[in-house]
Amino acid sequence: MSPNSASRTARTARPPLVIFSPYPPSANGIADYVGELMPHHRAEFDVTLVIADDAAMPEEGNDVPRILLASEFRKHRGFFENAPKLYHVGNNPDHCYMLDLLARDPGIVVLHDYNLNYMHEVATQGWKQRDGYWSALELEYGVLGSEAVRQRFERRDRGQFATYELPLNGDVLEAATGVIVHSRYVQYKVAARVPRKPVWYVPHHLSSAVYHYGQITKAEARRQLGLAENEIIITAPGFITYAKRVPMLLAALSTLRARLPSFRLVLAGERCPDQYDVDSDIANAGLKNYATCTGYLDEEQFFLHLAACDVVANLRHPTGGEMSGTLIRALGMGLPAIVFDIGPMGELPHSVVRKVPWDGDTHAALTAALYELILDKTRREELGARAAAYTRETHAIDKIAGRYSEIIRSGGEYVRPAEIEPVRENFPHPKVLADRIRNMSVGPQPTGSLRPDGRLWWQCAKAPLGQSGRRALILAAHSRQTAEFFAGAFGWRSEDITAMTVEDFVGPTLRNAQGDPIPQGAFTFALVVTGVEMAEISAATLLRRLNAALRRGGNLTFELSCGLDHEYDESPLADSRMVDRLTEAGFAEAARVPRRDGIFAEAVPVSPNESEARRYTCFTARKASSVSYWRFMIEFDGTPQHFGGRIA
Repeated sequence: MSPNSASRTARTARPPLVIFSPYPPSANGIADYVGELMPHHRAEFDVTLVIADDAAMPEEGNDVPRILLASEFRKHRGFFENAPKLYHVGNNPDHCYMLDLLARDPGIVVLHDYNLNYMHEVATQGWKQRDGYWSALELEYGVLGSEAVRQRFERRDRGQFATYELPLNGDVLEAATGVIVHSRYVQYKVAARVPRKPVWYVPHHLSSAVYHYGQITKAEARRQLGLAENEIIITAPGFITYAKRVPMLLAALSTLRARLPSFRLVLAGERCPDQYDVDSDIANAGLKNYATCTGYLDEEQFFLHLAACDVVANLRHPTGGEMSGTLIRALGMGLPAIVFDIGPMGELPHSVVRKVPWDGDTHAALTAALYELILDKTRREELGARAAAYTRETHAIDKIAGRYSEIIRSGGEYVRPAEIEPVRENFPHPKVLADRIRNMSVGPQPTGSLRPDGRLWWQCAKAPLGQSGRRALILAAHSRQTAEFFAGAFGWRSEDITAMTVEDFVGPTLRNAQGDPIPQGAFTFALVVTGVEMAEISAATLLRRLNAALRRGGNLTFELSCGLDHEYDESPLADSRMVDRLTEAGFAEAARVPRRDGIFAEAVPVSPNESEARRYTCFTARKASSVSYWRFMIEFDGTPQHFGGRIA
């Protein structure tokens, strides 16, 4: 066998691995991290790297794997069907192309940011699909999500509204076969979000480049960067955003300016002018002659800035759940760093970083920490030495790469749950339904004896036809009689129908007639026929439990009635509020059924008793989100007040 054929045999003997990630020369920190890990992956796996169609093509070299564009992977995905897949997902536009790929070809997700809101926003806004962004938020957070984003677009002040409370990561986490995270903080959050999936904690690796650039003296680095040799340099690495607490850092340095030796603040990263106006804050702090914004830095320039600095300020609040790769590099270079004692950075030992608590005295604590490290060279050197020793041991890249390999090889043991089939219902035409109901009157049980509760829901044919694999929930005062009528008129099997009264459904113990618990997400259709005379807490519980009982995409028909003399608008389920009530309870496409949709009324005789005359309204909706919300209406000093709250 020739040496070349032996080499080919050795290569093909390695197990396959498909990695989805940006890659150098893309200006993306995660691309750099994946590039550093790639030689270790290629030593054990036959790697195929899938990048976005518009990504910069990596240069050919010994450490570059087989490259496929996303469109090419889609054409040849069958070839990689049995290969394990690794998705590096971060909260920026370079990762948008992975969303549909992950949905079709699930794999292990390396979650670099817990908050993926910005990625989803860019994925939709870039294609003028604002409705898609709102729908995604409404799906995961209900009406609160869509309201928050609508307000964000109306105010157009992203710097103040960064959606940190709406991480929008459910579709990614639910599609993943397992999740790798870089902090215990995110591990616990992910485990709570997807409790039946494996979530592995793997520390962020330390770049091997620190061993090279760590040899460059501070004087040489400053000479190459054109920085003064006699200044104390405080460096804040990474994108310049409001969440990096640059205003707080500027305020602290402004307070200390008269008490410090000559210093310079270097904001070593790219501006984000659409999110945060850093230049105005620098001017307002009186530090225009003390601060430098570098713009985007390539790897060499970035490491030179680390080699040149005295103190690193890595301040992040609120946290998006990211473990800062730039901070790990700085610590590996032996630099003293100041961090907030929260989130992933708060997990680092106190002996390794200078921690500042996030509380009412944060400004004073940050000012004291800066003053302490800037003036005390010995303390800086001691803290930096401990940081280097800890990071080079705990975050060593060969150790981290080995952990990745163990997880990738074990990932096949975890089977992704089968996807739930979308709900596709068939609704009959009212004329067809009319014929069915007339035929039901032939035999020993005339139509009159099967008179259902309500009028509009069946007259307007607002219930689907029965089909295999579907279950219906009927809530009505005469639940059994209504269920029998529903089964005969719409072709449902009685064993596929659960019928009970509204009072039983909102009672303290939710069980069916056989005493069994009502299963969550088991029904594709729910019919509610009730009066508006309902206490508000019962109405809130009713909608919340309807949401829980229905599958996502399931249909709801809700018919209300009241006496002709009833003050309808004062009820918690008033006609004028029902569309909003249903929307807030997690339903979409909520609409009132027009009376003209009904084409017959003679099938059910009208009672001659005037005291029983009632007014009917009917609404339809579809479950879009599992998040249910109710705005309580209470009296406070005689004035109606709205209060929001969830009903468990």
